[in-house]
Amino acid sequence: MDLVLPIVLGLIAVACGAGAVFLLLQTTQLRRQLQDANQHIEALRQAKSQLDQMRAQYGQLQQALDVARGEDRQKVDWLDAQQKEIDWYKAELESRPKITQKRYKILTLGIKWTGKTSLTLKWANPLVDLGTLQGTKIERYERTVSHVLTKEVLTEHVFEIGDWGGEHIVDAQQELIMEEIHGLLMVVDLAGKDGQKLEPARIQEQLREFQPQSLQFFFSPKTLASCKAVVLFINKSDVLSGTPAEVEKEARGYYKPLIDSLERYKNHIDIRVLVGSASYGHSTHHLFSHFVERILPKNAYDPQLLQRMKADMGPNPALARTAQLPAPQIPAPQIPQQVRPNVR
Repeated sequence: MDLVLPIVLGLIAVACGAGAVFLLLQTTQLRRQLQDANQHIEALRQAKSQLDQMRAQYGQLQQALDVARGEDRQKVDWLDAQQKEIDWYKAELESRPKITQKRYKILTLGIKWTGKTSLTLKWANPLVDLGTLQGTKIERYERTVSHVLTKEVLTEHVFEIGDWGGEHIVDAQQELIMEEIHGLLMVVDLAGKDGQKLEPARIQEQLREFQPQSLQFFFSPKTLASCKAVVLFINKSDVLSGTPAEVEKEARGYYKPLIDSLERYKNHIDIRVLVGSASYGHSTHHLFSHFVERILPKNAYDPQLLQRMKADMGPNPALARTAQLPAPQIPAPQIPQQVRPNVR
């Protein structure tokens, strides 16, 4: 009996030790499982965070895609509108009359510093700033005179003015020989470059330049056949004193030899003498109307040209008769009643 109790107690102790070992093993296993579970939970949290980021990126991409699709639709609409506009312009061009030009050449010449360029621009381009002018060899200016519509053709009548520098009169003579000239503007003056006082020596120099032996080269058979008007403009009349009639009479007296030489050709060409000042605009306004009257065919007049000539004619009876001519019957251009596409 004394041996049984220790044995029982020993067995109990062994059983308790075994149980403690088992519990320790179970606890260790549960801790590992808990660690694994925590790791899975953290992995799931990271996966969820990545999923949320991907969803946000997807939303941004979807929004960018919608914007791109909207821009693409807008570009397609723009292209359609541009194509409609191109079609409209094409139809407009096809419906408009063909444009042609008829040009009339007018040559301006004289020795250096006579004011040729200032005078030319006074009637060829009245808006030019004369203070910026410099000496030139040759300049060409254009002025549209009228537009006349006949059937399906719109004819634009243009004056082409060649302004030769004073030291290139020989070159100007060459152009007279080679080209078809419709008008000639000869410019002489009463004073030098500064234009402060009368210079008889300069007048004599110009008379020698345009002496009868030289004039014959300006009025070759070809020039006589094509040229319709010759204007001698005596410039810088503001250096003379007196009434306008007295100034004109005195200026003509200084250049009487040249005027007499020019009038030898009056049976072939219209000759006119004007006395004025390019700087102050005296008599310059008559040039345009005079060249129009003498050079332009009457069927080339349009209403705007007639109004301009009425404003320029002043007391000149010849210009008054021209301005009273009935305006040619110009048919109005047929503009198609098509609504232009509204393109923004």
